[in-house]
Amino acid sequence: MKVIKSETGFLVYQKIFKYLQANHSSLVVWQILPDSGKRQICSSRLNSFHLESKLLHLELSSNAGLLSTEPLYCYAEDGQLIFKTSIQELREANFSVAVPTEIKLLEDEEVTIIRGQVGLDLASVWKVKRLQLDVNDFADETVIIKSMAQRSTHDQAILNEEFNLSVDEEDKLFAGVRESTRARPKKDKWVKLMIIGEDSKGLFRLFDLSQGGMAFVTAKQDIFSKGTQLYITGFDEVELDDPLIGKVVAVRPIDDSKFEFKIGVKFEDGQN
Repeated sequence: MKVIKSETGFLVYQKIFKYLQANHSSLVVWQILPDSGKRQICSSRLNSFHLESKLLHLELSSNAGLLSTEPLYCYAEDGQLIFKTSIQELREANFSVAVPTEIKLLEDEEVTIIRGQVGLDLASVWKVKRLQLDVNDFADETVIIKSMAQRSTHDQAILNEEFNLSVDEEDKLFAGVRESTRARPKKDKWVKLMIIGEDSKGLFRLFDLSQGGMAFVTAKQDIFSKGTQLYITGFDEVELDDPLIGKVVAVRPIDDSKFEFKIGVKFEDGQN
């Protein structure tokens, strides 16, 4: 059994839930009724998810009488994965649950045990398909470098658009001494990123961008220090399928007030 923790497995969680949503995968969900001890079992599917707000939004195949006060157990037929969560909002056939603190990926013999514990009522909704995740997805600190050619069409389109920002006159003066000419957005643009090994994701104003690196603005410079490794997970409201990998190389105040700081980031080699 492999166990993925929410505090270190943000990107794996994103990959799992994106897969389940895109494939309209069935989820077997059940609760243990407090009065009788019996299991209330039904079929569901994932409509949407939002990891930043820690919510999954699901839809029941029928009104199964779930209880908002009791724990909910979910098994995904696509992937042999199981997790325990709690209901946050219940609206007849639509409900929202908390992102689980951990997800367990089961081996075949463990699936058999759980099927026996839950009961034969699952016969009409239970199937077994293993979710194809790379073994490196489960190494919390593993940094996987992807070149542009290895990225999805979705990512290539996003990055090509971002890297085609116009270059201002000041940066043209330094084009000969930089590996990649930096471009500044003409209007406020935001970058989503997270420190590798941490769970929380932040949204920061983008200062400049090139194929070799970027800079962003923050008032909390103490969060970032030289050598800090980052996942760049998206721009504005758009998410990348696979993050860019970068390392903080400079932390400087933007002006004498020292209220805002520019964090310089160099992208790891091999991503352009």
